[in-house]
Amino acid sequence: MEGKKLDQYFKLIKIVTPFILVVLGILGYMAFYSNQFTDVGYEPTQPIPFSHERHVGQVGLSCFYCHGNAEKSASAGIPSTQTCMNCHRFIKTDSPHIEKVHESYNNNVPIEWVRVHKLGDYAHFKHNVHIQAGVSCTNCHGDVAKMNVVKQVKPLNMGWCLDCHRGKTKVEIGEWTKYKVHGEWKKDHQGFIAKDKCSICHY
Repeated sequence: MEGKKLDQYFKLIKIVTPFILVVLGILGYMAFYSNQFTDVGYEPTQPIPFSHERHVGQVGLSCFYCHGNAEKSASAGIPSTQTCMNCHRFIKTDSPHIEKVHESYNNNVPIEWVRVHKLGDYAHFKHNVHIQAGVSCTNCHGDVAKMNVVKQVKPLNMGWCLDCHRGKTKVEIGEWTKYKVHGEWKKDHQGFIAKDKCSICHY
């Protein structure tokens, strides 16, 4: 009789164990590996300390001075050393950090900036489409004008993107642009809902 109960007990364990492992796996992923928990707060050390707070917040440089591709193509792009040299050929030339910029320029070797924001290879994001629609850079990148060191402040996961596309998120409008709906130019995103079909981002 005891052997029979023991057999039933082991059978139950065999049935329940896979479910327990799946649940633990999902909980473990959510706690340690999901986009929201691993990338928010990511703040890599750059080869040359570049302060957006100084250049954008104080000097007043536009995002597009360094990331001009954002208006014209899918990728925002990383500024070339030539872009830095436009100012630093004359400004703070005695700084050891600026010496590295001069060295990069003189040797024609790009500065190896560390990328902060990156989507999975299975998702496609077009900067130019969002910029031309009037979406401000701060919606996705946070207020970089106040960041001495740039870090990721938004999860950039699918749920977060869909909340915006479905009108659940308040969208800040870029002062430099407007967007067009049904042939009419608008000045704000009140009631604006973007497409949320799978093929829009996954193709």
